[in-house]
Amino acid sequence: MSAKKLCLSWAIVLLLMLVSFVRRKKIRIMPSVLLTASVTFFALLSPVGKTLLTVRSFRITQDALFIGLQKSAVLVGMVFLSQTIVRYTITLPGAAGRFVSDVLFWFNQLTAQRISFKKGHFIAQIDEALCAVWEQTNVH
Repeated sequence: MSAKKLCLSWAIVLLLMLVSFVRRKKIRIMPSVLLTASVTFFALLSPVGKTLLTVRSFRITQDALFIGLQKSAVLVGMVFLSQTIVRYTITLPGAAGRFVSDVLFWFNQLTAQRISFKKGHFIAQIDEALCAVWEQTNVH
C-alpha cells in the first residue's frame, strides 16, 4: 500500500465530509474518529511490513498501519456518502425503484427526529416514533 493511495483515499473522505456538511449543515466528527482509531488499532494486531515502533512486545508496522487507515477511510467515506445520498430524492424506474424511494423517504423521516431512549421502554419509544412519523406524513 502506498502513501499516495492512502492520502487520496483520505482526500476523498474529506471531500465527502464537506459535501455532507454543506448538505446537512451539521456533521458529527467524533464517531468517525472513533471508527478510524478502532479499525486502525485492530489492523495493527496483525503486524506486517517494516516495524516503525515497538512498545513492549507490541509492534506497530507500516503496512498494518496503512491497511488500517485505508480500511477506516473506506468505512468513514461510506458513512459520509450515505448521509449525503439519503438526503436526495432518488427516482428509479419500476417497482424496485419505487420501493427504494419509499425506503429512503421513510428513513429520512425517521432520522429527522431525535429519539432519546430510556431503560426498559426501548420498543415503546420506537413505536411512538414510528407512529409520530406516520401521523405527520398522513396529515398533509
